[in-house]
Amino acid sequence: MPTIMTDVTQASEPSARSEGISGAGLADKLTKPPMVVILWLGVIFHSFALLHQLPSRVNHFDFSIYYASGLALREHIDPYTTDLNSIDPALNLEIDPMHYATDPPTYLLAFEPITLLPLRQAFWLWEALNLAALVVSLVLLLRGSDLGVWPALAVVALAFLYPPVGEHFFYGQNKIFVLLMLVLMMRWMADGHDAAAGLILGIAVLMRGFPLLMVGYLVLRRRWRAIAYAALGIVMGGLLTVAILGLPQTLSFSSGLRTVTMPRLLAVPINVSLGAFVSRMYWYAFGPHSGISNSVRRILVSAVEIGLLALTVKASVKSRDTVDLDWRAYSLWVVTAVMLSPTAWVHYLVMMLIPFIMMCTAASRGRANHRAIWMAVASFLLIALSTSGRTAFGPHPHGVLPIMVAECSFVSLAMVYVSAYWFASDDLPPPIK
Repeated sequence: MPTIMTDVTQASEPSARSEGISGAGLADKLTKPPMVVILWLGVIFHSFALLHQLPSRVNHFDFSIYYASGLALREHIDPYTTDLNSIDPALNLEIDPMHYATDPPTYLLAFEPITLLPLRQAFWLWEALNLAALVVSLVLLLRGSDLGVWPALAVVALAFLYPPVGEHFFYGQNKIFVLLMLVLMMRWMADGHDAAAGLILGIAVLMRGFPLLMVGYLVLRRRWRAIAYAALGIVMGGLLTVAILGLPQTLSFSSGLRTVTMPRLLAVPINVSLGAFVSRMYWYAFGPHSGISNSVRRILVSAVEIGLLALTVKASVKSRDTVDLDWRAYSLWVVTAVMLSPTAWVHYLVMMLIPFIMMCTAASRGRANHRAIWMAVASFLLIALSTSGRTAFGPHPHGVLPIMVAECSFVSLAMVYVSAYWFASDDLPPPIK
């Protein structure tokens, strides 16, 4: 999808050609009707392959954990302290090695009504809702983009082919709903509806937690009304959750937080959070059993995370008194929120559709920098390599090469960050004459 980002921008600029291989020619090829048709044939083939796999995924991760947790709530059982293997064993849900719920209580409350359906019907409804959320997200992201019909169709096709999107549907995940909420927040701010934007951010925070970092963007942009309504949404939603579940069960979520940050999950190469990656690099270098290993690792993780946040603030402050043209700073904060999440898996990268498509829009208007575009292209290709390698080597790789391939998932996310940082902080290229 980022290959479209070059669109026709820079085509007439000698300076762009002198920087290296121009993306204009590639973009021109990708947006020709025959190539767009080929891309959509790829989408159809990919979709049929995924549909062939999905029937066997009904009782597997991660949908199985959501369904078991929702059933537990319906039976007035605390899913954070009760082994989910004990919830309706006849369903043969894949629970091990998690055993306990790790999702926020508000999210589990929202999911609970789906468990009124039998497992298979609930699974297909869940996938259909995810697909609808993805389509709406793409429509909203492309709204007012000035892309022509064929370039827009190419962007959508490449979005469907983006490997984290396929992973998301394969595991029956929920991050596309966060994508939709962040897109709605962006569009409502653009339309001057800061109250609605703040409320939807509050809901996103209650559902997943990590979007809370987007408050940093609002502070730097001085969107005080949006901040106030985000706080209101969090407080009101939190009180409603406590009223329904009770305070003790709501506070049990702290057990889920400890679970998702335990070392054995941080050690999995497809955990692409910055903290997990730094932890693995430390363990690769010094081993996990040193007497001072854990304290030193935590200090190192904190230092690197603070450094990343400082870089994001620096890029945002540079233009905080001006309009966030093409949502450059917003895109950077989206990537930062994912990277600084306590835990993040490959399917979290569906959020990268925001910076990718914002770069497409900027490119169509002659406002995309050469290096930001090509870093995004490289990220797209690298995540494709990493997910393909994981299919070959398995989810728990052993040996230097398999581990290096798996670690490319984080490298791909880091490349999106670099691309978004350049996109936000670089001076705009001269307009197309």
